[in-house]
Amino acid sequence: MTDGKTSLPRTDGTNGALQVESATVEARLKEIENKVDKGNGRSAFTWILDILKTLLPSVVLVILGYALKDSVDQALREREIQLAAVKEMETLVPDLQKTDLARPDAQAKAAQLAAYGQYSVPFFVNILEVGNQNAAVGAEDGLRMVARSEPQVVCATLQTVIQNRTGLYRWQTHLSALEILGQASCTKACRDVASFRDTMSSLNNYQQWVSSPPIQTEYDKISQQASDTFAQLNRTKPGDCK
Repeated sequence: MTDGKTSLPRTDGTNGALQVESATVEARLKEIENKVDKGNGRSAFTWILDILKTLLPSVVLVILGYALKDSVDQALREREIQLAAVKEMETLVPDLQKTDLARPDAQAKAAQLAAYGQYSVPFFVNILEVGNQNAAVGAEDGLRMVARSEPQVVCATLQTVIQNRTGLYRWQTHLSALEILGQASCTKACRDVASFRDTMSSLNNYQQWVSSPPIQTEYDKISQQASDTFAQLNRTKPGDCK
């Protein structure tokens, strides 16, 4: 029997199956109809806005999640490639640091090292610092080789070299960096080259910048190279040198 109130689902004591009485079904249908009737007064645009408000946070989180995952995966892959390249290059670098290295051998080893592209650039800069004269020639050739395919990496690295004023580099490394910056058309380094040229000012001042103080003739050579590099870059892209 019913007492006018909505009957609740009841369980058949024989088999435990859930039986829904007709009154319950009718009540539920009526409830749905009422909701639909109320919704008819709202525009489709309002419904769309409600849906978007509900879904937007989830969509944004999904997009950000994928973007972050891709960035992390890419960084990890790049790091793995770098470590593999460094491991392989370690077999070539010691040969370029030998004190009795002949020029043809230095150039041959540098060509092999340059095949690793951007990953070889820090090694070449180090060879400029610690290698003999033939090794330095090989390192310069290697940097030029890499600059033909990946100029941004070479330019940024050598720009950092000439920015240093703390004695981290020898004057010979400054000289090589200035020369290659001009040859590789590193126009973004133009202002740093101009600053280098203008602030080295004198032999005594410049000697405080480098780990191996030059003599006057060596200083003059560096000063001239700074002027030549600036003029070269200014011809290539004058706007970057203002």
